[in-house]
Amino acid sequence: MPARSATCATASTSTPPNWRSDCGPRRACSSCRETTSAWTDTCGSASETRPRNSTRRSIGWRPFSRRLAPRWHRDKTPGSAVPATVEVEVKLTGSPAELSAAFDDLGGPRPAREQLLTAYYDTAEGHLRRRGFALRIRSRRGARKPIPNRELTLKRDEGDGLTRGEWTSLLPPATGDEGAPRLDQLPPEAPVGDLGISDADLLIPTFLTDIERTKKEVRAGDALVEASLDMGRISAGDRETPIAELELELLGGPVGDMLAGARALLEERRLRIGTRSKAASGTDLLLGTSPPAVRAIRVKLDPADSIDAALAKVVRAASIQVTGNLAPVLEAGDPEGVHQLRVSLRRLRSALLFLKPHLGSRAAALNREARRALKRLGPARDLDVFLLETLPLVIEASPGASWVRRGTSLLRLRDAARARRDAAHASARKLILGRRCNRFVLDLLRAAHGGGLVARDSDESLVDTARDRLIRRHRSLMRAGEGFERLAEPERHRVRIALKKLRYACDYSRTLFPGPAVDTCLRRLSALQDDLGRLNDASVARRISQELAAADPLAAEGASRVGDWYDRWAREAEAGLTESWRTFVATEPFW
Repeated sequence: MPARSATCATASTSTPPNWRSDCGPRRACSSCRETTSAWTDTCGSASETRPRNSTRRSIGWRPFSRRLAPRWHRDKTPGSAVPATVEVEVKLTGSPAELSAAFDDLGGPRPAREQLLTAYYDTAEGHLRRRGFALRIRSRRGARKPIPNRELTLKRDEGDGLTRGEWTSLLPPATGDEGAPRLDQLPPEAPVGDLGISDADLLIPTFLTDIERTKKEVRAGDALVEASLDMGRISAGDRETPIAELELELLGGPVGDMLAGARALLEERRLRIGTRSKAASGTDLLLGTSPPAVRAIRVKLDPADSIDAALAKVVRAASIQVTGNLAPVLEAGDPEGVHQLRVSLRRLRSALLFLKPHLGSRAAALNREARRALKRLGPARDLDVFLLETLPLVIEASPGASWVRRGTSLLRLRDAARARRDAAHASARKLILGRRCNRFVLDLLRAAHGGGLVARDSDESLVDTARDRLIRRHRSLMRAGEGFERLAEPERHRVRIALKKLRYACDYSRTLFPGPAVDTCLRRLSALQDDLGRLNDASVARRISQELAAADPLAAEGASRVGDWYDRWAREAEAGLTESWRTFVATEPFW
């Protein structure tokens, strides 16, 4: 592809090379046609001049040509079905003022406005919700729609913060006696059988959304994007919460171009990635719950996969866990959310380091950002474990006669730890709200859905590559654990780190080496990792108590009690830990 010119000969301003903001939908001046890739906001042959602003200079969003729209986007016949599709969109959240400014930054044609009234349905037992589905009827009323259009939509959240399965049917105008939707009104391609219900089951309205949507179609690079600014509210019974978000939905073209455009908006405006759908937010409002933590999903690699395809699968699994745990940390301060977010970042780093010889600069950048986030989240996780797991054991183990004297000091230690934990969780929230973290999340999504992390092609099969890397990981662990019974605490910590790397690598590679030996090896790896993890938690507890006692002398006796408990626990656990190591060493590698 020829390099894009920075200027149009008939224009007075310049456009950066990566983004387009042309003279109209594929209408350029003679100079633009000569260079084929010089895009500007003003053109001597254009009928009007559009004002520039800093964000449009940096991302080059431009109007979307209706002629390029898929046919079904224009089919509004009642009773017709929209083809089964996977909706690909990214949400940006922030203050209404920042979102409105970002929407204006996109430029493009005059936006359309419509009122969206949506009722979500489920059974009283929540059959659809528990299976990851949302069923809704949406009425659209706009300036050109005196009679609202009605749509019945079934959505399935894919969990990665970017893609959702979507099946839509257009309904006739309401007459007032429709009642709940019928499942046979959905398109035949809709996975009705996965819902766990039949038409005999009673669907009831669970919550409502009332949204004023302002939308327009723009282009980011080669991606066709519908930008929708949504302002309104969700209501469930007497509960209500506001909605303010900017949705960028991919209509066609590369998903990476759309994500690059979203990334540019983050550079200019105080926004962040939104990972919760309206259905998920409505469910939380209905039930009075907080977003739950998301555990890792199992990756299934195929021996026929290329290294690039295999890495994309692993990165996508990590992205699902990363994006799923942002809201639990940010909105609920959930200790399990912090833990699972750190697990997802470790798994991502392990995969990137596992295939490091094949990777380029984009993968290295992801690894650096994941490492930084892990470090920032570490204190919150350590203090959660100290307060929720270790300290209760110490208090419970305190002899009755000494509790009157030592109890006050232990409670003082607990209160000091709580204050420090609150500060650590505030730091975690600040991390997630920060521009750098949100750039990282977008880059992670781009890598998960666009690949491109592998810089060096290889004729070696994925199985051979995985076997070679597993041998290296195993050898590194054996070296670190040599003379395990005599190793001091720092050396055993290095064993634990090497063990984690091997365990994650085995978990990713398990489908490449079928057979019972895989399960045996992973089971023994997990047992040893758990034992070493408990030893590390106890060691961290001793360190935290000493730091707290240094800042508060009244907590010193409580810190001493934690140290005594750790020494006794370590002695009692030594025999089991040594046995777990010997059992693992005797395990035949499955690769």
